[in-house]
Amino acid sequence: MTSTKRSQKTRPATPKEISRIDEANVGRLGLISIQERVPDSFTSWTVDFHVEGRPARLSCDAIPKYGGVPHGLDGDISTALIDLYVEDGCPEDGTLHTTAYQILKRAGLHDSGRYYQNLRQTLFRLRTSTYTASEAWRDHRRGNWTTVTFNYLEALEFTSGDEDLGLSRSSTLKIRLATPITKSIRAQYTKPLDLEFLTSLDRPLTRALYRLLDARRYPPEDPREPLASFTVNLIDWAEACKIVDRRSNKIRSTLQGAHEELIERLYLSAVEYEGRGQKQQLTYRFADLADQGESTLPDSPLIAELAEYRVSGAVARRLIEEYGDAHVQARLEKFVRLLASGFKARNRSALLVDIIRDQDNKYPEPEAPKEKTTRKKGSPPASNMPTLVEATDEPQPLEAQVDSALKTLQFLLRERLSVSEYALLRMGMIIGQPDPQEVTRLASRAKVEGRLDAFTAELLEHLGHLQLNETTGA
Repeated sequence: MTSTKRSQKTRPATPKEISRIDEANVGRLGLISIQERVPDSFTSWTVDFHVEGRPARLSCDAIPKYGGVPHGLDGDISTALIDLYVEDGCPEDGTLHTTAYQILKRAGLHDSGRYYQNLRQTLFRLRTSTYTASEAWRDHRRGNWTTVTFNYLEALEFTSGDEDLGLSRSSTLKIRLATPITKSIRAQYTKPLDLEFLTSLDRPLTRALYRLLDARRYPPEDPREPLASFTVNLIDWAEACKIVDRRSNKIRSTLQGAHEELIERLYLSAVEYEGRGQKQQLTYRFADLADQGESTLPDSPLIAELAEYRVSGAVARRLIEEYGDAHVQARLEKFVRLLASGFKARNRSALLVDIIRDQDNKYPEPEAPKEKTTRKKGSPPASNMPTLVEATDEPQPLEAQVDSALKTLQFLLRERLSVSEYALLRMGMIIGQPDPQEVTRLASRAKVEGRLDAFTAELLEHLGHLQLNETTGA
């Protein structure tokens, strides 16, 4: 199961270049088996270990109906969901509005029918499998280890794009991630994650092993000091990887292909075995980091300013690395002016991040206070924002315009539309009713003016007529 995107052999980024993050508990515990396939009957596992000298336990209980415990591609999907959640500003309720296409794209997977089927199966596994971490989950705010029980996904709602009730490119989703995971991310218990390198690796097993190794390489207590090597008992490592067959020769055989790829791709310099049988020790030697610098930018006044609006340090550094200090500073000032103009933001950090990342002029410059003018009922609000086509050198393909517009509208409208209503909106934009550029522009203006509820009512009325016309064939 490889992706066309994996044809280019991306090299690992230097620590200074890594701007994406992973939740540290998830990365360290390895909630998802690295094996590409497991028997349907493999519905539970339990791992006993020690944390700071104290006994700890991690277990998973799944059901055969959805293919046993989470495994294989499930790791790619779960990583994509966390990245999309962070990009969306880490909403406190843990809810993510997205599409099936956006998830596959972020995971670096094919946009094809088989992968939409795999995605559906993965989401059901993550929704129904129950994890229990006994004295093994780090509560970063309190600085202690706790016991938590959760499903990776606490809620899942989606529209089906075909008669088989499966997922397709047109499917919209509403997902609520596990509370322990989202609380940990907001508490900044995270580690660097080279997502571009991760998604470029060929096999799901290699990608899962890379993520597990990387959690050991970057201690979350101080990710700026990556380890040069990591040594572990072979059987203990098989348990951490959730490998089904724990015979030493089978473990080595399962890991061999992933080891070879990670060495070829210059992430590992060597993999060494010492001893025999169950007493074998496995040592991973990471590529030399001596000349690669520190993993993050030093703290700066700009990062401190962003932190005042609850933008995490990792996200702030990522934005500065992507767009530069001048751009981020200018957008921060625009955000402050927007708030000063009376704009009410439900989630300030999410809004600030979106303003910084905005490439389509979704947010007009706040106007100075002036006398109110009367606008005729039913006429669209004035706007001086350019359309998406005007803001880019070349027009985007229709599908790209629709996906971009839907992502923006999901961010602006949040819970005002249901999953099925977002799906209807997407269908309407494809046929130009409404136009994706125009509806995005009007939604942005409505948010600035504090009239999103009224805008949503008008939009739903339009979608109702659209659905009625489709039903009657008018």
